[in-house]
Amino acid sequence: MHPRNLARQFAATLAELRETWDVEYWPAGSIPARTAVAPGRSPSEGESPSVSMESGAEPRAAAVTSAPVHLPVAGEMRTQAKQWTPATKLDYLRKRNVGDCQRCGLARSRTKIVFGVGNPEAKIMFVGEAPGADEDRQGEPFVGRAGARLNVWLAELGLSRDEVYIANVLKCRPPANRDPKPDEVEKCSPFLQAQIRAIAPRVIVALGRHAGMLLSRRDDLRLNAMRSATLYYEVDVDAVETRRIPIVVTYHPSYVLRQEGTSDGVEPAERLVMQDLARAVALTNL
Repeated sequence: MHPRNLARQFAATLAELRETWDVEYWPAGSIPARTAVAPGRSPSEGESPSVSMESGAEPRAAAVTSAPVHLPVAGEMRTQAKQWTPATKLDYLRKRNVGDCQRCGLARSRTKIVFGVGNPEAKIMFVGEAPGADEDRQGEPFVGRAGARLNVWLAELGLSRDEVYIANVLKCRPPANRDPKPDEVEKCSPFLQAQIRAIAPRVIVALGRHAGMLLSRRDDLRLNAMRSATLYYEVDVDAVETRRIPIVVTYHPSYVLRQEGTSDGVEPAERLVMQDLARAVALTNL
């Protein structure tokens, strides 16, 4: 591998560990002492906001000692996170890793971060492309016209929003609802990957081509081809198990709304969506 490509791959790995697993990196030399804070508890006044994930660790004053402090690594994080519920994992991810994210230029134009909503132990996870104007205002995915149509689809399946989990590839709205840029997807997608690890759904429904491309790692297929293809998302749910989660790709609700009344004899997009969603529900029972 070319040294430049190797350096990029190494940097991307460090970034994923830091952002997804809360690993910190310091230059060689002295390492600042840190305060250990239990998951789910905010640091009190005078404590460092940094977190040590060592099991059973008790808070201590940050300036007590200048001795090197053991920094958690990904393996330790995975071991301890295995004991957490999906809800705890998602809460930790939202508060500690996403936080007030400033990793790309979308932070300057957004109103609210749109993290995700629904059942942390859902069998079906819906993934869209990016928040729209309504989602940006309310901080919740799929709450505008597209969200209302998604609710109708769920009701036809006998489901509600409380029974599934809904998220987006991007957590911030691109200006004027433009397509996500590659660098924005690169910086934001680790959060979606961590959400999938925490929930470990039985099936993922990708709403739209961008979501389908990211999850399936296939950028050579058009959406129609994705709909009929057998696709999987491989997720490392713990230190030893890798799970292949089926992906069902279908049309985004916004696309369906735009196509209403314009089919001219072509099978309506919404009927195709319901076929795709029925297949996704059937996969949850496998």
